[in-house]
Amino acid sequence: LPGPRSWPSCSFMPQRSRSADRTNSPEGDLRQRTLHAIATKPGIHVRELARVLEASLNGVIHHLRVLEDQGAVIGISDGHYRRYFSRDLVLPAESRHLFEEDRKLLAECRRSMSLAIVLNLAVEGRLRHGEVRKRVRRSKSTTSYHLSRLVASGHVRIVRESSTESYELVDRTRVVSLLVTFSETLRDRVDAFADLWSSLASSDA
Repeated sequence: LPGPRSWPSCSFMPQRSRSADRTNSPEGDLRQRTLHAIATKPGIHVRELARVLEASLNGVIHHLRVLEDQGAVIGISDGHYRRYFSRDLVLPAESRHLFEEDRKLLAECRRSMSLAIVLNLAVEGRLRHGEVRKRVRRSKSTTSYHLSRLVASGHVRIVRESSTESYELVDRTRVVSLLVTFSETLRDRVDAFADLWSSLASSDA
């Protein structure tokens, strides 16, 4: 019998697009740079891509359409933006490619406040609304908005006990695995929580 499938240790394996293989033109170069930017910043949206690549918005949109048609990238909507992922992203610890739910969580975590909430719930466990608000240092309405997004996306659930409501991650193990794997692409979103990142890495060890 064949042995177990060997998976790379990296979290992404950017592939060359077919059209870029046929030409070294500026257009082919931009397409390759688009592909690389998506691989290194999973969940990036088109306007951010245009800024990173210093390219026109229309040009980036064109190449994204081509890359999606080729199956090189996967685009999903988070309700406000269409966010892009390399099809080759993997979770090395589980030896598998990302599921749709994984991409949805990473897309949500591209929002700094949502990431801060997820990070706190991953490290601290179940928290009441006021405890979340205190940790992320935001207003009640802002905290409520991002909590409601996370609940609606299925990553966080409300736990009702007596007269209080608390929040917790639906699948903490999966969330921690994703955050640790892609920490290098997410940490710049919430550098203020460096101690939480350290605690998260320790808990996953």
